[in-house]
Amino acid sequence: MSGPQNIVVATDFSASAQRAVEQAARLAKQWHAALTIVHVFNDSAWASIKAIYDLGRWEASDPVASAKHKLAAICAEQARDFGVSADAEVLTGRASQKIHGFVASRQAGLLVVGEHGENWLRDAVLGGTALKVLEATHIPVLLVRQPAAGAYRRIVIATDFSATATRAARLALELFPEARHHLVNAYIVPFEARMRMGGAHEEDIQHYREQEYVKAARNLEAFAVDCDYRAAAEFSRLALYGYPASVLFEQAQGMEADLIAIGKHGGGPFEEKLLGSVTQNVLYHAGCDVLLSP
Repeated sequence: MSGPQNIVVATDFSASAQRAVEQAARLAKQWHAALTIVHVFNDSAWASIKAIYDLGRWEASDPVASAKHKLAAICAEQARDFGVSADAEVLTGRASQKIHGFVASRQAGLLVVGEHGENWLRDAVLGGTALKVLEATHIPVLLVRQPAAGAYRRIVIATDFSATATRAARLALELFPEARHHLVNAYIVPFEARMRMGGAHEEDIQHYREQEYVKAARNLEAFAVDCDYRAAAEFSRLALYGYPASVLFEQAQGMEADLIAIGKHGGGPFEEKLLGSVTQNVLYHAGCDVLLSP
C-alpha cells in the first residue's frame, strides 16, 4: 500500500521512545518510506542541571556527541531487526519547537512519538508548552504505547460526524486498509440532567435517548459512506450512549483494539486551534496506540 514517504520518530532514549522507534521502523519497511530518528537535546535544561548538582566528573563529557553515538546504535538496531536504513539527527533547543520545525523541514508525512519519556507528552496533555507540538503539527501523529508486535488488526475510529472525524477515518483506512475498522459514536441527550431537575420522568428521558440513538445510527450510516463508499459495508458501526472518552475506552478494551484513530478536535468553533478535551483524554488515558489526525 502507499503510505507516507517520510517518517520522523522522536526519541529521548527511554523505553517508551524505543517502542516508538521500533514501530516507526516497522511501518517504514512496510511502506518503503524514509525514516529519520531525531533526538532533541535541551541545552538550557542541561545548564540548569549542572548549576544545581555537582557534576564535576561529567564536565568533560559532550552530551550532544553522546546522543549521536546512541542514535547511531539505534539506527544499527533498526537495520538489523527490520532491514531499514534510518537517518539520525540531534537538535538543540526545546523539544516542542524543534520537533515541529524539523518535521516541517523534512516534509514528513507521519510523526511517531512515545508515551511519556521525559514527560513531554504528559506535560503536553496537561497543558504544558510541549502541547504546541501536537497543536501546531499539520501531519498525522502516531502515539505508540505498545510494542511493535505486527500490523494493526483492530482499529476504533472515533467520530462526532465532523470534518475532522472524516479525515481521521479516511486516514485510518488509507494507512491500515487490512485492519478491521470500528466506527464509534457516543451520543447523549442534551440537557438530560436539567430535565431531571425539572421533574422529567425516566420514561420520557428514555424516549429521548431512543430518539438520539436513531439519529446517531442514521448519521453513522451516512458517515461511513462519506468516508469511503467502497469500504462502507466493511465498517462495524456502534452508536452508544455515554461520554465519548469513556465509550471509546470501553469499546477499545472490549474489542482488544490496538489503535484508536481520532481527530485533533471536534466540530466546535472554539477548538479549531486546540486539541479537543476528548482527544486529550484519549491521548493521555488510552491503553493502546493512538493515531491523531490533523
